[in-house]
Amino acid sequence: MTPRQLTPSEKRTLLALFAQHWENARHIKNERLSFTNIYAIVSAGILSLLHAVRGEVTLETSLLVFLLAFSLIGLLTSLRLKAELEECLHSIERIVAQTGLEEFMPVVDSRGSLTRYPKFRWLFPVFYSICTVGFLILLLFRLTEGRGP
Repeated sequence: MTPRQLTPSEKRTLLALFAQHWENARHIKNERLSFTNIYAIVSAGILSLLHAVRGEVTLETSLLVFLLAFSLIGLLTSLRLKAELEECLHSIERIVAQTGLEEFMPVVDSRGSLTRYPKFRWLFPVFYSICTVGFLILLLFRLTEGRGP
């Protein structure tokens, strides 16, 4: 399919949209990394505190509930950011297809032999899912039998 000829006004509009979508995609990636950095720092601090307050059941439980809730928030945030990123990348692909410049674009959605590699867009939701399940198991362990000596 050959793209239709665009008027100069349409080209300027597509260029502005293209730039906005790339900036938004970059912002989403930065936001995702910033939240993950904050999550790692807070989680490490709370796990250290949890070790220091061993034996105080109420405090241990409340810290684990907080970590569980924080992980769940991270999971939901990462899923939202993943959906926004995919929407931006899809819009970029449509703009590039409209202008017929596909050969100049980096690999966004791999096809062919590159499809065997995992998409890193799933890395953050999987990470937060694992953390959520891990903190849930730790909380349940503490509530049931982890109160021992």
